[in-house]
Amino acid sequence: MVKYTQQKSWIDGRGNFIALAFFLGGISGGLFMAAAYFDSILGMFIAWLLSLLMGISYMIHLGQPSQFWRMFMKPQTSWISRGFIFIMLFIGLTFITLILAQWFPDAKSAIATFKILAGIFAFAQSIYTGFAVSYVSAIKLWNSAILPILFVVCGFSGGMAVLLGISLGGSESQLALMENITRITLIAFAVILIVYLWNATYSNAAAKDAVARLLGGNIAVIFWIGVVVLGVLIPIAISISTYFMGESSTALLLTAVVTEIIGGLALRYVILEGGIYIPLTSGE
Repeated sequence: MVKYTQQKSWIDGRGNFIALAFFLGGISGGLFMAAAYFDSILGMFIAWLLSLLMGISYMIHLGQPSQFWRMFMKPQTSWISRGFIFIMLFIGLTFITLILAQWFPDAKSAIATFKILAGIFAFAQSIYTGFAVSYVSAIKLWNSAILPILFVVCGFSGGMAVLLGISLGGSESQLALMENITRITLIAFAVILIVYLWNATYSNAAAKDAVARLLGGNIAVIFWIGVVVLGVLIPIAISISTYFMGESSTALLLTAVVTEIIGGLALRYVILEGGIYIPLTSGE
């Protein structure tokens, strides 16, 4: 490698399932935390299903799903291994929480305890994907302390959007609170994304080259349309319009939910696609 070389392991062929797994992990964790706060059993159940799909995506990426148990073997050195442990713990604790909430609603202390424990691993599952990517020091676009924060905020924003979508028709006061939280997380996501790209641009030549590819290269269309327009501008515009109108249009809110989910998936894809190795002969 005597020039910038695009990584292939996490984007081509079965590698695309890593981008999907990272997306599912973020939105699943964000949805559970939001659903637990608003006491939505349906939201927690959907988060549980999404986490199961995340695990399946990982196993498909392996190529030999029967060997998935090996992912548990190196938690001391591998973020992928740690992440798989987080996923399994989250799935198990959420399952217990759902059983208690659905069939033993009077066991409030037990429900609260397992909800908190599941929430801890929901957060861990959501943020670890950023650590798994940022740990790769040879790819300067990824090697950023901001990336885990970006991923977890994006996941929580997407989770709030899903919860808002499945809660339409419910309590107006609760919907208004969900909209307010979603509005804040969307703005936070946009700000952190700008800071992340700005920091990468001025950190080193390899990261600057990768950002240039995002903004004007072969993946710029996906970035500008998928991430910026669908993931940021449309949801924020709808959120602000509903705030000033004083009422929420179901069609507009559902549009915001769908576009925000697409934007979250597009974000993971373009960041993984934009990953390039620095030249072995470089001084970086």
